Parts: sequence; C-alpha cells; structure tokens
Amino acid sequence: MIKRILPILLLSAQLCIAQSLPIDFENSIVTADFVDFDGGTATVLPNPQSSGINTSATVAQIVRDGGEIWSGSKVYLAANLDFSTMNIIRMKVYTSAPVGTVVKFKLEGSGSTERDVSTTVSNEWEELSWDFTGEPANFNTLVFMFDFGNVGNGSASSTFLFDDVHQVFGGSQLDLPVTFEDAGVNYTTTDFGGNVSTMVTDPWDANNTVVEVIKTTQAATWAGTTIGTPAGFATNIPLSLTESVMTARVWSPEAGTPIRLKVEDWSDPTHTCETETNSTVNGGWETMTFDFINQAPGTELLSIGLGWGWTYNMASIFFNFGTEGAVAGEKTYYFDDVQFGQPVVGNLSSNMSELNIQVFPNPTSDFWKVSAGDQSIKEIILYDILGNQLYAYEPNAQQALIASNGLSKGTYFAVITTNLQKQTLPFIKK
Repeated sequence: MIKRILPILLLSAQLCIAQSLPIDFENSIVTADFVDFDGGTATVLPNPQSSGINTSATVAQIVRDGGEIWSGSKVYLAANLDFSTMNIIRMKVYTSAPVGTVVKFKLEGSGSTERDVSTTVSNEWEELSWDFTGEPANFNTLVFMFDFGNVGNGSASSTFLFDDVHQVFGGSQLDLPVTFEDAGVNYTTTDFGGNVSTMVTDPWDANNTVVEVIKTTQAATWAGTTIGTPAGFATNIPLSLTESVMTARVWSPEAGTPIRLKVEDWSDPTHTCETETNSTVNGGWETMTFDFINQAPGTELLSIGLGWGWTYNMASIFFNFGTEGAVAGEKTYYFDDVQFGQPVVGNLSSNMSELNIQVFPNPTSDFWKVSAGDQSIKEIILYDILGNQLYAYEPNAQQALIASNGLSKGTYFAVITTNLQKQTLPFIKK
C-alpha cells in the first residue's frame, strides 16, 4: 500500500505551480497550488470579509479540523527568497479566534526557519509582519500554520483568511551602539518567557525613543528581551578580557532590581556569557554597567568562551531576573542606549570636545585630574563596575583632582555634572 501511495503524493506536489512574491490570490495562484498537511485545508475563494484594510476580491482560507497542532498548508516558490534587503514578510490576516492567537510562518528549502507572531485583533483584518533579517537565501517554500500549538475543530475560530503576502525592507540590521533613533535601522526586539516589549516615545522626553518592557504576570523567572531580531548584531561584540564592559540606560520602578545582560552567538545558543547588577535608582533613569568578567552564578566564564574561540553577536536583557511575574506582579521597565565600552547618558552629549571635559592621566596610578574648560564642575561621583558609589565630590571649580589611592586596578566610571550638562567617563586605575 505504501509503495502505491508515495508516487501519487510526489506527483501531486510536482503538479503545484511554483509561485513568486508578492502573492495576492487575484491571478495565478489557485487552490490546487496549496499542499495541505495534518488537518489543514486551504482554499482560494471570493473575499467573505471585504472590509477595513482588505477589500480585494479574492483571498485564501485555511480551515483547521483535527489532525496535529502544527497543521496547515504550504506553497512552493519558483526561486529562493532573498532577505539581504527585503528582510520582512508581511501578510494580511482575518480571524475570529481570540486576540493573541499564534500565527507561525515557516520557510522550508535547504533546511528551515520559522517565526511566530500573535494576532492583535479579532473579527477584522490586520497586517502581520515576520522578520527574517539575517537569514540566508535557502528557502523556496512558504508554510502557513495558524493557531499553532492547538488542534483545530473546524469552527469559525479555526478558520483563517489571509491575503497579500509580500516582502518589504524593514531597515538594516542593527549594530552597537543601539540608540533606537535611526529610521533606517531595524529595531525589532524579540521577547521570550512572557515579556512584552515595544519601541515607544520616552515618557519623560518627547524627543527620545526607548523600548518599553512589560514583565507580565505570566512571565517566567527568565523572561527577557533580545535586543534585535534572532539575527543579532551586524558585527561581533568585541569583548575581550581587557575590554569586557557593555552599558545601557535603564529605567526601573524600584531600586535594587536585579538586571541581567546576556551575550551569545546567534547561530549557537550554547555559546553565552551573562552578567548581572542591581538598579540603584527608584523610578528613574540610570546608566548601568555590565562587566562580563564578573559572570552571573552558574553561567560560563568569559575567559572560557574566548579561549574556545566563541564569538558574541546578540544580546538580551532581563529585568527582575529570578522572580516570576506572578510573584512580582506586572511591572514596566524601559531601556535605551545599549553600547560596548563607554556609557551613553541619555540624550546628553558623549562628545568630549563638545563638553570640553578632559581626564588625565588616564590610566593613572595615583590621581586623575579633571578639567572642564570654561564650565564649572558641580559634582563628580565615582562608581565601580558594579554600580556601587565609591566617591562623591562637589568642587564648584573648573578643575578637580580625584585620588585613586586604595582602589584596585581596573575600570571605574565617573558621572561628571557641570553647570551645563552631565557626562559619564571611564576612569582607569593601572
């Protein structure tokens, strides 16, 4: 029996006419071009919900009835998709299923890759986007899986309409520093474990853009947000045993919140390094320093990873790490200005020539001399790499001396406030 069926299945796949994007179901593609699997049935039909953003004449429909939790249908393309510039696939979707229904878009060919997006409306059309930044041109099959993870029952909530499948340019792959201010960069973030992240206008500065992170009541202890798409950064993070610091501006509703930063190889999730520090400001912005020399307990040493030749090109941030959302309650956090090395302090200038602040000698073995040109230095606060305050001084002068006596060798950071602006600078003890 198996020997008789197999040639028929192969023949049916070969009879499907290969398509190309965009697909709008108005002309070439017909029901016979779909290959159904495991309980999904696709049909091309007149648009039964001509309204809102989609009044086109013809759409596709997939009904899921029994079968497997991954049931759906697929379409073969005439050529592999190229994501080097057109890195996002968009598609209009209509369903009466509840808000939050998972729509999995899978690509097959030489290997496979997939992305999940959840619906945000019910009983109306919306356009969803799947970000495939960084994926190779290996895939020539579109696989549609609606309400992934559940078995369909053939009802209205297991019936899905879709239309206008196309590729668009979603911005270039992000790289450090990440400011969320460049319109040409793809700042998509990737949530996991129950986080919900959105790029928003800074609630305290209408001229600044930040990422809002809601750790929901359903969030796991390890809920986090990847800074970017699953493709990570365009270039490797240049971590070394002597240059091991990354910084980020963070807003936490409470001081003492454990905040973790993790770096990894996007192509191998076992190659990671994690470090953690606590917020020090209650309901305010601060620049936090993450030194990967000080790895989080139970995580791999940076020295071991570098010794094995690991590279790091993706970063994720975790707020209130180690506590479930059900225990902490829903909390909202913000982050901005993620970079390697010297911190960025919000929208304040990090250009030393503009502020005319100089620190010398740096490195030093005994003292640092801070000069602010024509500005008056109001306050200098020195921190260690864990964010602990070590020293506070109010010189009210254009110059100041900071002694390094008693400090261990390493990198420190000073927040320098003048009569005009603030700046955070590294202070190195040799």
